[in-house]
Amino acid sequence: MRSKTAGPTRIDTTLSKGLQILEVLAASPSSIGITQLAMQLELNKSNVHRLIQTLSAMNYVTQEPDRTYRASLKLWKLGNMVLEHGSLIHLASRAMHKLAGEAGEDVLLTVLDGLQALYIDKIDSEQPVRAYTKRGGTAPLYCVATGKVLLAFNYDALRDVVAEKILAHSPRTITNLKNLDQEMERIRSNDIALNLGEYRADVGGIAAPIRDSIGRVVAAIGVSGPLSRLTRQRMKELKPAVIEAAETISKTLAKEQQV
Repeated sequence: MRSKTAGPTRIDTTLSKGLQILEVLAASPSSIGITQLAMQLELNKSNVHRLIQTLSAMNYVTQEPDRTYRASLKLWKLGNMVLEHGSLIHLASRAMHKLAGEAGEDVLLTVLDGLQALYIDKIDSEQPVRAYTKRGGTAPLYCVATGKVLLAFNYDALRDVVAEKILAHSPRTITNLKNLDQEMERIRSNDIALNLGEYRADVGGIAAPIRDSIGRVVAAIGVSGPLSRLTRQRMKELKPAVIEAAETISKTLAKEQQV
């Protein structure tokens, strides 16, 4: 009989070597050359050179004029994102659960990830039929409620790039740039965004901005559900609760940042 005991975890050796290089470069007070890296890690020079080129192409490594290498600030940026998102999830938890109880639908906590809305936390509805959005998943900024919030308050920087990439995900997706401009202006004026089946035809949402201690919109909180339940009238009824949740998280975040 074959044992059910799990075997050792299989490690991707190429990925492992690349991470080892990053760890060495990040820990070093000065830049390091290919030969030194190969000797320190007991790796073949050609392999180190190939991995360095890949890391450099992905902006994790920077080459100095003397052809040595150092870790870029991308690692620092990623580390800060992990800390910030983890902190935000913790700080938003109480308000998210309160909103979930009031709405009876999925509640989403979302941040900007390039041209995508990234769902960093989620509370699932107890309804047998609900919108399917996974934690860690993404959606285009311009056609989901939380994404629209993030786009509206970063519109000057993102408008032209988004305009080049707009696709119709449903018959209701806003693809006309003039109409999108007007939609973004409405969101900035009202601090509320709606999705009326613009990403998935049968799913809607309502969302509001979360601000940090200096007023920057850093995230969005929203309610998502089937349009059969989350009608325009239901969204109107939920608007005060969504705004209250966003304001509560904003105040908690600002207080945390001022400590």
